[in-house]
Amino acid sequence: MVKIVIGNINSKIVGFLPDAVQSDLASRLSYKVANARHMPKVKSGLWDGIIRLYWKHKGQSFYTGLMALVREVLIKHKIEYTCADLRPVPPQNMPDLKFLPPKNYEERDYQQFTIDRTLKFTRGVLGIATGGGKTMAVTEIISRIKTYPFIFFVLTKDLMEQAYDVLSGSLNTPIGRIGDGKVDIQRISVCTIQTAIMAINESKKLKIEDYIFDDEDRWDEKGIESEEKADKIRRLIRLAKGVYADENHHVACRTCKEVLTYATNAYWRLGGSATPYRESGDGIMIQAMFGAKIVDISASYLIKNDWLVRPYIFFEPVDSQKDYHSYAKVYENDIVKNEPFNSHVAVTANHLVSRGQSTLVLVQQYPQGDYLKTLIPNCEFVSGRLTSIQRKKAIEDLRRKKAMCMIATTLADEGLDIPTLDAALLAGGGASATRVNQRIGRTLRKDRNSERVKDKSIVIVYEHDSRYLSKHAKKVRSILKKEPEFKLLSSKGPSFINNEIDSVLGVKNTQHNVFDV
Repeated sequence: MVKIVIGNINSKIVGFLPDAVQSDLASRLSYKVANARHMPKVKSGLWDGIIRLYWKHKGQSFYTGLMALVREVLIKHKIEYTCADLRPVPPQNMPDLKFLPPKNYEERDYQQFTIDRTLKFTRGVLGIATGGGKTMAVTEIISRIKTYPFIFFVLTKDLMEQAYDVLSGSLNTPIGRIGDGKVDIQRISVCTIQTAIMAINESKKLKIEDYIFDDEDRWDEKGIESEEKADKIRRLIRLAKGVYADENHHVACRTCKEVLTYATNAYWRLGGSATPYRESGDGIMIQAMFGAKIVDISASYLIKNDWLVRPYIFFEPVDSQKDYHSYAKVYENDIVKNEPFNSHVAVTANHLVSRGQSTLVLVQQYPQGDYLKTLIPNCEFVSGRLTSIQRKKAIEDLRRKKAMCMIATTLADEGLDIPTLDAALLAGGGASATRVNQRIGRTLRKDRNSERVKDKSIVIVYEHDSRYLSKHAKKVRSILKKEPEFKLLSSKGPSFINNEIDSVLGVKNTQHNVFDV
């Protein structure tokens, strides 16, 4: 029999393990780095491109979050084991902390299930689809834990403000904000992951490219003003008794590892995700830092139970005029600078607005957004160039339908809570599994405060037939097929899309063919 000694960061297996078990553990607790074959060390034979998360030579140790996988291997090989949990349980040093439900708050069955599971397991990933009330559930979890310091990590400064508003409105204690130049530390604080990384690393040696998730990841925060403030942030992370990382599937592997391993005293370790999986093999690192997925509430479950609306997703074919060999050239000419295509996107957006549908147009690059803004009346282009106040106003205008259309960059991929949003045009392309579900999820929330019944949403995915982009469209389609409640429709093309939209909306067609007399 062996003993598993459990710690906050690492755990160890004490006792003899046969070679077959050692080999199996080494295999299960590892992953191959994506595109490792292109790396100089791999090319030269100095490294095999595999990240190993089990270390026989370090006392048979592994990251504690991988406990479920370790148990599977031991059970498979019929190795008996006991566990010794040496993690110090933090005291409930905020006994008066209470959850204050906001006006019109609806307690959902799965939210209570989520809270109960979290309190039982103390760590893990909460897989809850966009629109499932993840932030509110975590807020109630914090109120039940009653422990500080607690850090609520977010990806961007906009999400910091949004999380701050939710926590401030639902907990009877001041909430801190750490990010974009702010360093207001309270017992419970919202902190951007960017600021955390800046604090942990010496800013002069920090290479942002080592910490970005993908090509669409935007780091646009102000730096930390002084070493004194950086030291306060480091101390907070080190002393934190609980941490939650929102949208943890969009945290780069290195970022996740550095922040979570720095929080050596965090007993409560939670990650939240609308799409708790990753396309590259490094998803196991997410589990290593947080633990296994303990809740899985899909968009289809929420649709079937009337918490979300069903999306009607049109895949509209787009002809490309030229063929380019590099991805950058293809993207530039077929999407960003393709005037006929963008003019068509604008026509579709304007048509949706004319039908009373509030519409979000998503792009990746500024030139495309700038051009679309000239074609769509009364439309704001929300990007990193606007101040937080300007972005917040634009989002609020769309929420209240003072504006019926908004263009946005990928900053809208997470946390854009607009229940009134009716439609989304994915004009910027992209094939990320984590991002496409989020983008569609923006339209699925029900507006329970409106007399108007919202029972469906419209989404348009553009299927470019050019090199690279055609593969992206096929990948997006295969991703979305995994949600049985999503209605996938094949459009006949630009000449038909507005009529097809009207058909779904139940609007009598009033358009005429140019050849009609």
